[in-house]
Amino acid sequence: MEDVAIVGVGQSVFSRKCGISTRELCFESFKEAMDGLNITNSDIDASIVCSAPEYDKQRTPSGLISEYLELTPTPTFYVETICSSSSTGVRVAWSLIKAGLHQVVAVIGFQKMSELTSRDAAERMGRGGDIIWESPFGITMPAGYAMYTQAHMAKYGTTEEQLAKVRVKNSR
Repeated sequence: MEDVAIVGVGQSVFSRKCGISTRELCFESFKEAMDGLNITNSDIDASIVCSAPEYDKQRTPSGLISEYLELTPTPTFYVETICSSSSTGVRVAWSLIKAGLHQVVAVIGFQKMSELTSRDAAERMGRGGDIIWESPFGITMPAGYAMYTQAHMAKYGTTEEQLAKVRVKNSR
């Protein structure tokens, strides 16, 4: 079996008040990812939509996004692993291709919290962890990752400057 490759990447604009639906956000990045490729939507034989739930009003976005991107009637899957949903989606796509189940898989990750107040967004982030032992003490996903980062810094000697480079890279 041949190697698996990522052949296109796209990203929508980040904006607190974007004013468009999740479908349109996904379309922007999907269109950019497909630009210049020698494949069409009909070549894509499965899609994986990745997001953490409850940040927007749509409970099950995968089918709607797949249909909006004209990827139907191929199977679409929904992957949710909170802050690592899209990374997990890429891993699942790789697995589906390596297993011979699919040849071309689109991975579409999104998150839209602009329809929520900051307080509601933080409350939902708190539900991403253990709601009995972590949430009552204010542990949200950013706070939890901050604690993991501090532990990494202590164990491996990672500096603030090194972490700042990751932030700069992610902003590009």
